[in-house]
Amino acid sequence: MKTILLSAFFSLSCAFSALSLDAGVSWAVFATPNDPYLEVNLEIAGTSLRWFVTDSTHMQAGTEVLILIKQGENVVNYEKYALNSPVVAHPENLLDVKRFMLKPGAYTLEMFFTDANNTESTDLYNAPFTVDVPQGKTYLTDVQLLRSFRADDTDSPFTKNGFYLEPLPFNYYDRGATRLLFYAEVYHSLAELGTDNTYLVRYVIEQELGNGATKLISMGNQRKKASPIDAVLVQMDINKLESGNYNLKVELRNSTNELLAERKIIFQRSNPFLNLAETALTDEVLQKQFVEKLTQDTLVYTLRAIASLQKGDNPEIIKNILQTKDLKSMRFFVFKHFMGVDPNNPELAYNNYMSTARQVDVRFHSGFRYGFETDRGIAFLRYGRPDDFVHVEDEPSAPPYEIWVYYNFPATSQTNVKFLFYNPTLAGEDYILLHSTARGEINNPKWERTLYSRNAGEEYEGDNYHDATQMQGNVNRNARRYFNDL
Repeated sequence: MKTILLSAFFSLSCAFSALSLDAGVSWAVFATPNDPYLEVNLEIAGTSLRWFVTDSTHMQAGTEVLILIKQGENVVNYEKYALNSPVVAHPENLLDVKRFMLKPGAYTLEMFFTDANNTESTDLYNAPFTVDVPQGKTYLTDVQLLRSFRADDTDSPFTKNGFYLEPLPFNYYDRGATRLLFYAEVYHSLAELGTDNTYLVRYVIEQELGNGATKLISMGNQRKKASPIDAVLVQMDINKLESGNYNLKVELRNSTNELLAERKIIFQRSNPFLNLAETALTDEVLQKQFVEKLTQDTLVYTLRAIASLQKGDNPEIIKNILQTKDLKSMRFFVFKHFMGVDPNNPELAYNNYMSTARQVDVRFHSGFRYGFETDRGIAFLRYGRPDDFVHVEDEPSAPPYEIWVYYNFPATSQTNVKFLFYNPTLAGEDYILLHSTARGEINNPKWERTLYSRNAGEEYEGDNYHDATQMQGNVNRNARRYFNDL
């Protein structure tokens, strides 16, 4: 099994020097509906090709492809063609799909690849396969791993049954992948099982432990009604799948759990940061990550933006890092934080979070501190956008205030959670959290008295000054009504 070349080394000359050509191939036997055909998907790693500059900002590469389908020594079908990339600004992988109608029998698939711009750079592929789609018996096609899929009704060669299916010929999921996707077809279940009967599609991921031993990782299933032909399109979560070799097994079972058909395909997973200990975050590791490109100002801004999310001793650690201005410590903490958010792609987690943090900074900027350091900014980053809110700044006896409501609050498994912020100093936009019904946040039963204390402090409800929590009703005191009605 091949693995994708993950790095490219290019020079800005007339031609880009390249690594040895690296081609990935996957194939599957399908039928339409009774005439079988071989589908061949191929991918050429863009980093393994020689690219020629076409103008000051664009480049192009190409590959000569020869596909031979043989029975014994006889070639029964073939295709030879040039696969060229579009004119692009950056190198990208080349994808293609070919289909060959074939009669039942045993075959060999041979493929030869040559870099169009460097004929000494080649690759080849060789695999036996069998075409046999029996009639009257439930048949499961070969399983096709996918990089992605989407609804599509065009005549693209990658479109089937209303979906654009982007293949994954290398059978390799890098650290940025979070889902395993696969496609297969089921034929003749109606003929074997009969009208109104169903069958179960069961799919299992197993980790290979060596010496034939495996460990069950995850399982799923779909119930389907018997039909002449059916498509199976499945996605499985592999976010927490550690680096290693795995099997994807797909089974068809009838209503009494008898096995009707099964397929197995091997794939590789790279997830280097999943269980990476702090002691493994060496200088060499960090120098290869996105944090190495961040300036001191950006690192300081990032640390302040994530400070409100920290627990335990981490807030104090950030404070000390900011005081010492040690770039290595800054990069270490930032990378460790976002590695914890998404071990598959910490850089994507960083970009997504900082995009939100910058918007929060602008929206709640107070003039005294960053917007994400204000109470409203902290609440937004911790819990997200409120489902509804009210902003009031025209009540004579109260400073400006806001009430936020979250109808569903996963952080504490509560519902209808509310926050009340106010601006007692009338200084800029620096609102302070006065009261919240969220567990773990400030809970002030006397919030109404505090809010209206400036001009109506003695007009509380009841006779006991110390125990009173509410204010007397007044046409200009609406906070309690807003708080209850939201």
